[in-house]
Amino acid sequence: MLHLFLLVAQRLNPFHHYIDSVGSVIEMDGLTSIGTAPWSREQITHAVSTFEALYQTRPIQDNSGGMKSPHMFATWFMAKHLSPSVIVESGIFKGQSTWLLEQACPDAKIISIDLNLSQREYVSERATYFDRDFADIDWSGIDTSSALAFFDDHQNAYSRLQLCKWFGFRHVIFEDNYPATQGDCYSIKQAFSGAGFEPLGSGRHKETAGQKLARKLNLLPTLTPQYNRVQISPNQHDAAALRRNVEVYREFPPLFKRDETRWGDKWTGTKYATPEPVLPATAKDNHPVFWEEALAYTWICYVMLKG
Repeated sequence: MLHLFLLVAQRLNPFHHYIDSVGSVIEMDGLTSIGTAPWSREQITHAVSTFEALYQTRPIQDNSGGMKSPHMFATWFMAKHLSPSVIVESGIFKGQSTWLLEQACPDAKIISIDLNLSQREYVSERATYFDRDFADIDWSGIDTSSALAFFDDHQNAYSRLQLCKWFGFRHVIFEDNYPATQGDCYSIKQAFSGAGFEPLGSGRHKETAGQKLARKLNLLPTLTPQYNRVQISPNQHDAAALRRNVEVYREFPPLFKRDETRWGDKWTGTKYATPEPVLPATAKDNHPVFWEEALAYTWICYVMLKG
């Protein structure tokens, strides 16, 4: 029955009955914020030095293909501040995020899931591992309402959030929160923009030569069958449903903002609305690693669903 639910989740979902009741139009690529973040900008700024020292001790120094300092800082800070007793992370890759969550919440129970556990370089003695999809695990044994779900699995974030509501998770972090016209999965930011999503290789979203080679060599993240990257037409009802179900939505600020994005175009507020960076560009010489890795930022966000 769960797989049947997933197959129709894109349109027949826990949000569906709200779709027609909200008619506001979301500006393309606008910076959307809902509710009040459970932390202040001052707290974020004050945490940088502590994180910087921690980041130097990371077990995987070269985490190419995985999180780097902009999102490592965001994830560490948000998890530490929320202090959940249970953390579920979907998408492990080399295991750097598992280590990070252990540092942020040393007393939390960590459940780490990935369809391919063979890529791990860091294996935690504390975490419980599953090689099944988030949708296929029985979550009835934990208090999901106070748990934190962390997604770094390059799947449809809108559908993931539907599942979180279905399973009772209220606190969610999406590491892959790409802006309109970019990225390899449908993100919450894209849903709010009304832009829809076009998979790599279709329409305006063309694969690069490197991406084509990676796909042929089977180096891209494993996809679960129910989350094939299908095209999602531009629409406003996804944003309307989100607004009716989300209590807090906040995009975490980047450590630094460069002149150009990771895609090589200008990082302007018009096309890529972004929270004010934590550090000014004039501080780049004091934080060379953060500056070097600044382009790894993809608008990581925190979502709290209404109870």
